[in-house]
Amino acid sequence: MHCAILLEPRCIELREVPVPQPQPGAIVVRVRAALTDGTDLKAYRRGHPRMPMPTRFGHEFSGDVAAVGSSVMEFSIGDAIMTAHSAPCGACYWCVRGQEELCETIMETMLLGAYAEYVEIPRRILSRNAFRKPPELPYAAAAFLEPLSCVVHSVDLLELQTESTVLVIGDGGFGILHALVLARAGAVVLIAGHRAERLALAQQLGIPHVRNTKEFDLQTAIRTLTGGRGADAVVECTGMQSVWEQAPQFVRRGGVVSFFGGLPGEARVTFHADRLHYDEVRLISPFHFGTDAVRRARDLLVSGQIEPLPLVTDRAPLSQIASVFERLDAGEGIKFAVLP
Repeated sequence: MHCAILLEPRCIELREVPVPQPQPGAIVVRVRAALTDGTDLKAYRRGHPRMPMPTRFGHEFSGDVAAVGSSVMEFSIGDAIMTAHSAPCGACYWCVRGQEELCETIMETMLLGAYAEYVEIPRRILSRNAFRKPPELPYAAAAFLEPLSCVVHSVDLLELQTESTVLVIGDGGFGILHALVLARAGAVVLIAGHRAERLALAQQLGIPHVRNTKEFDLQTAIRTLTGGRGADAVVECTGMQSVWEQAPQFVRRGGVVSFFGGLPGEARVTFHADRLHYDEVRLISPFHFGTDAVRRARDLLVSGQIEPLPLVTDRAPLSQIASVFERLDAGEGIKFAVLP
């Protein structure tokens, strides 16, 4: 089979490798759609500590069951499947305390290699975070299960009250997904970014308040929307250090700032202590997701309450994987669907 290998930053090679054979309790899936995402783009640009090169990569996908290992009862050959790329162990300190996203082995057991014709899903993931895909749900939409699970968990941590006003900074895929989930939960959402075409897409998807940061003063915009208070919550989705440091200025007294967009591990950020202390501003940084978030993300997709396909800028065969990342690296598009 063909499989994309990230050899070094900005160097992808398509290699012929053996088709995986399912271990006991595992299945092999014929990948029908694999989505690009920000983590893959960061790895492409500068490497990633969890993906030593050369490495297979890609982790947002859906497909059809092609082979079934012994003792697998939940799925059969030919079943369409949607899945996350990780699952908690269920037994460690964090899992038993309801923090499955921090499971001590969740990162070392995550599944990579979706930019390929076939991928093996181990028992750990199969038993907790994999589901049959309904026929009416397109494969590319089903592949949004993983990123949407991250957003569902992120929104949970905000602990918002009804009709809260939320500022989402960042108009990429995660920013728009946050806006959609928040709006569905009853929040008044303002999404800010600097790409006019992305902000226009957010409006088309039902987010009425958008601001181009090249044209509007964001502080004025959020104060106007909230009667001078500031946002109840701010969600940072750019992964830029300067925006991390600016984010607390947009939140009201007693509000919460969520740093969803990750920074490089060595990054250091600074905040005004009096703003945080005297205004009791809460800072959080959501990571990954637990099994409950995955199930609720699945329900949002299957029910059609969240329609993610407008975020797919283009589709391309696996043979064009290198050019797909060149386009992303140049700032083109939001997400691409790679079709092996």
